[in-house]
Amino acid sequence: MLIDSFKEERWRAILNLLDTHGKIRVNELAEKMNVSEATVRRDLETMQGQGLLQRTHGGAMLTTQPTALEISFDESQTRLLPEKIAIGKEAAKLVNPGESIIIESGSTTLEFARFLVDISPLTVLTNSLAIARELSVNKDIEIMVLGGTLRRQSASLVGPWVAEILKHIRVDKAFLGVNGISIGFGMSAPNPFTAESRKAMMAAARQKVALADHNKLGVENLYFVAKMEDLDILITDSGASADSVENIIATGVEVIQAY
Repeated sequence: MLIDSFKEERWRAILNLLDTHGKIRVNELAEKMNVSEATVRRDLETMQGQGLLQRTHGGAMLTTQPTALEISFDESQTRLLPEKIAIGKEAAKLVNPGESIIIESGSTTLEFARFLVDISPLTVLTNSLAIARELSVNKDIEIMVLGGTLRRQSASLVGPWVAEILKHIRVDKAFLGVNGISIGFGMSAPNPFTAESRKAMMAAARQKVALADHNKLGVENLYFVAKMEDLDILITDSGASADSVENIIATGVEVIQAY
C-alpha cells in the first residue's frame, strides 16, 4: 500500500520503517512512498540535519543515541508537541474524581496535567514545580510537592528524599515520564537520580502508567528503572510503528495510542 506523500507523513513513515528495519535504501523508500528518489534524498538530508536519522551510502539508518544523553526540559517541551498533547488528553481519561495520583516531572506529563484542572477532588503528588503550579488554580486539587534536589536539566526534584517519602505512601495511579523504553532493557533513565525517583514512584502506585511519544520507544538509557512487564499501561502516539506496539503488548502491557 502506498504511503501519502505529504512531507510530514513521509517523515513519519520513514521513521517507522527505520524503527522496524534499522536501515533502508533510498530506492525502497521512493517506491513505498510513491515519490522520486530526489525527494527522498532531500527528506533524508533535512532529517539528518535535525538529528532524526543518519545518512548512509544509498540510504539511511537510525541515529544511535548515547545512553547518558538528556535533553533540556525547555527543548523537550517543543519536540513533538501535538503528539504530547494527544497523549496527555488520552491519559486524563484514566483519572477519576477522588483518586490519589503521582505525576512525574516531564514535558509530556505536564501536558497531561493541563487536562486535569477540571477534575476534582484529586490528590496529586508530583516532583515538578511546573505541574504543581499548573494544578494550583483548582482549590479542590490537593497538591503535595515531593521534595528533593533540583535538577535544572529536567526541571524536577529528585534524589533520596523523594524515595524516602514515597516509602510510606500508596496512591491509586502513577503517571510516569519516559526517557527510554525497550523490550530488551525495559524502562531506563540517563542519570541515577531520575532512575531512583521513578522506581520509588512505581513502587508507591497500584497502577503504573507510562507516557511516551514514539521517539522514546526502542531507546535504552544508562540506568535501569523497571522491566517492561512492571508497567500496566503505556500511552504513546500514532507515530509508533505496528511492530513496536505488538512487541510491547506481547509483554503483557496494555498499549493505548493517542490520535
